[in-house]
Amino acid sequence: MSWIESVLFFSGLPNGATISDIKTRYFQDKHYFKAKSDHVRNLISATGIRTTLGILEDEPTGYIIMDPYGATMRNISSDSISFQHRRGNLYTIQYLVEWHHEDKNRSNEYIEWIRGFHEAMSDHVSCGPRAAYVNYIDLDLGVMELIDTNVPSLDAVEVARVWGENYFLNNYNILVKAKTLIDPNNVFKHQQGIPPTTATIGSKAHSFLSCED
Repeated sequence: MSWIESVLFFSGLPNGATISDIKTRYFQDKHYFKAKSDHVRNLISATGIRTTLGILEDEPTGYIIMDPYGATMRNISSDSISFQHRRGNLYTIQYLVEWHHEDKNRSNEYIEWIRGFHEAMSDHVSCGPRAAYVNYIDLDLGVMELIDTNVPSLDAVEVARVWGENYFLNNYNILVKAKTLIDPNNVFKHQQGIPPTTATIGSKAHSFLSCED
């Protein structure tokens, strides 16, 4: 399978679709998914594998993707670009669960399933912090809440550190410096953005992530 054929495979298009169908701007089927991720530094035990298979058997619409690391990417310095998860990682796990519009009343059920799956894997994956893959933004790691003027201002950089270090490890501090230089007024922002050192917020971030050191 070529790379572009793999894109077609994961595109959500129906069976029989061709590569040219990837250019279709709008899909007819309304589709939802929830994704989480981990990085793995040590071989997962047989117990961990049995746990994984048992959880997957409980939810037919859930699955995982494991992307191998190593090779050339481990030869790149961890602080040369923002992505620091290089040497020492065996692979990343992407946990996904999908459902369609007719099952939207089960959305909470699917979301709780994948959260439980992620929690069950905590003893088998990276920790201190528990690393995450930034291309699958996971709001469970924490978000900037709307400003609440009744709550004393908080240092936004430290609030965002909750998820910033999961995605970028020690490079989070470097990215804060870059953000402060390029966008000191925090014009470009979102719920898990990296804030400049001048930013404050009026309410706490929340987080569902747990990790034992």
